[in-house]
Amino acid sequence: MRKLTFSNSRLPLTRISLLGVLLISFSLLATAAVAPPAKGVPKAPKGMIGLVPQKAVTRLDTRRIKRGNVEAIRTPVAWNNIQSVNAKSFNWAPLDQTVKIAAREGVRVMPFLYGTPSWVDNRPTDMPVEQKKDLDNWRKFIKAAVVRYGSQGEFWDEQPGLPKKSILEWQVWNEANFYYFTTPVSPAKYGRLLDASARVIHNTDKKAEVIASGLFAKPKGPPHKGMDADRYIKRLTKYSMNRSIDSIAIHPYSSDTADLKRTMKEFRRAAIKAGLRKKSIQITEIGWGSGPATNSYLKGSKAAQARQLRSAFNYLVGERKSLRLKNIYWFSWRDTNPNGENCSFCDTIGLFAYRKSGKLVPKPAWNQFVRFTRGKL
Repeated sequence: MRKLTFSNSRLPLTRISLLGVLLISFSLLATAAVAPPAKGVPKAPKGMIGLVPQKAVTRLDTRRIKRGNVEAIRTPVAWNNIQSVNAKSFNWAPLDQTVKIAAREGVRVMPFLYGTPSWVDNRPTDMPVEQKKDLDNWRKFIKAAVVRYGSQGEFWDEQPGLPKKSILEWQVWNEANFYYFTTPVSPAKYGRLLDASARVIHNTDKKAEVIASGLFAKPKGPPHKGMDADRYIKRLTKYSMNRSIDSIAIHPYSSDTADLKRTMKEFRRAAIKAGLRKKSIQITEIGWGSGPATNSYLKGSKAAQARQLRSAFNYLVGERKSLRLKNIYWFSWRDTNPNGENCSFCDTIGLFAYRKSGKLVPKPAWNQFVRFTRGKL
């Protein structure tokens, strides 16, 4: 379920992979249709709704994203890709390209940082907290990222004329409560990683905010492999400091909106019990696929996917204040190649259909999506 692999990495992944830039289809650029009237749809605050691409974005992607009135994309930043060789060598080129393409259209990037390189540990899913030298190397990686892309980032000095869209939100790790990304699942270990990361981020850039790992709502398996998000967040605060967290995050993959409501209410109650009442919640992944209904995250058709998106967003946007909900990131932007390596829903969860040419062909879900963002089709 949900396991993918970066082509330039030894890190097993769910859902997200950085691949090469796709060909741009110029025929789409002439399209400028306006979304249907948003009657009966709650208005999302400006910048609330973002997207999670599964592959590296192109200018074609970011132009359409911006036209849809979407201001942010969430992207992976794998430590074992940036520093694949040793502690002294950094390769920022792929992330530079993503940030540059996004900034040209006024879209900001919200990264999640994760993935231990092989020169630190045999498993990329092992958090680097067992030895001081490993945690020190992680701190140096975090600081280098903030120094490069933050509010005073050197990257922006290297790009004269590029609109400055500093990275001001940094998410520490991904699905720390699920073994696909974290082995073993341990609130104590993650708490140590979170505190160390937050000190570096806050001290390096006073404008920066720290987002805790997006927690998979209901992972399966024994406790060392998976822990429900509500239980995990209550345990996490026993091992981390309140000031380390500016926002908490959840990935509430659900069978339907009724299930989503239960999940979000449980998580909000758990956050309050954990002493995080004043912290905002970010949904850093949520989505449903349009493929045959062979599991809970596949709705059976493109029309059913669109209906589910509308239902879920009606609830989330409408109840954002009671949930203290700051952001919603839809996973994902495009469908992936159905003949490629995919998770159980990744090839149909996009707002645009897969095309080998890279052409953007909107699905009905995109029409619903822009009703909430008040963007153009």
